[in-house]
Order: sequence, then structure tokens, then C-alpha cells
Amino acid sequence: MTFVELTVVVTIMGLLAVVGVPRFARALHARKARHAAIQLASYVDYVRNTAINEGRSVTLSVDATGDRFWSPDVDFPDQVGVPLSVLIKDRFDDGLEIKASFDSATSVTFDLEGTPHVGGTPLGDGVIVIGTRAVAYEIRFGAGPGNAAITEVNNPDEDAFSSPEE
Repeated sequence: MTFVELTVVVTIMGLLAVVGVPRFARALHARKARHAAIQLASYVDYVRNTAINEGRSVTLSVDATGDRFWSPDVDFPDQVGVPLSVLIKDRFDDGLEIKASFDSATSVTFDLEGTPHVGGTPLGDGVIVIGTRAVAYEIRFGAGPGNAAITEVNNPDEDAFSSPEE
């Protein structure tokens, strides 16, 4: 192999690396964000089902500042006596953010029938968004029966994590 051939091969490999690494990193973040969304949606369903099965009201809260998702009334499914509390950055990925809007509140209470309420009134729409400014997922649930639904957010940089000041 001549020096020219070697230079061409190294140049091609360099170009492939420049193009491929960012795409690989985005795919990795997307995978982690989707995994987190699936896990959190299952926790929402678990909290709701706990309210129904135990015939009592339970609360679910999201703290966007601390990137925390928790329910002081419900234990982890596999850890009796340990209240459900998930620090998003510790559990899933440092780059993930979370925010929620339960009719503009950050806590929702499920009654013994599994109906979500905010401040005593039935919830219209509950949304939890988890992801990065590049890829994000919405976890939605409403007043009716059924499981939490997960959808990918289009243009998360513009929509998902923007604050009113931006």
C-alpha cells in the first residue's frame, strides 16, 4: 500500500467518524430517553393501579428543578417500605430533563377509582415530558380509564423544554 492510498483510507475513515459519531450519540440519547419514558409510564400506571387495588387516594409528583418523579404514598414495586422516588439523572442519564403539567400543577392525586384529580377537580390532561433538547417523549394520561401513552415530541428544542421566559 502506498502512502497516497493510506492517506485516502485514513481520510475516508476520518470523514465517516465525523459523520457517524454524532448520529450514534443521538441514537444513544434517544434510546435512553425512550427507556426512561417507558419506565415512567409504567410507574404512572402502577401508581394509578395501586390507588384502585388498595382503595385509597395516592399522589404522584414531578419536580422539574430536581429532575425527580415520586409518590410518597406508593412503594417501589420490588421494594416494600421504600417510597417510589426516581432521580432521573441518577437512574437513567445525566442529560435527561423532566417536566410535567397536570392542568398546570406538578402533582396529581388518583382516587380509589383511579381517577386523577388536581386540587379536588378532575384532571383534564396530564403530561410528563422526559428527554433532551434533541429528543423527548411525552407521557400522557387523562381522566378516563386506560394506560399512560407515550409519544415522541416533534422539535423538542422548541416545544418540550422551553420556559415562558425563552
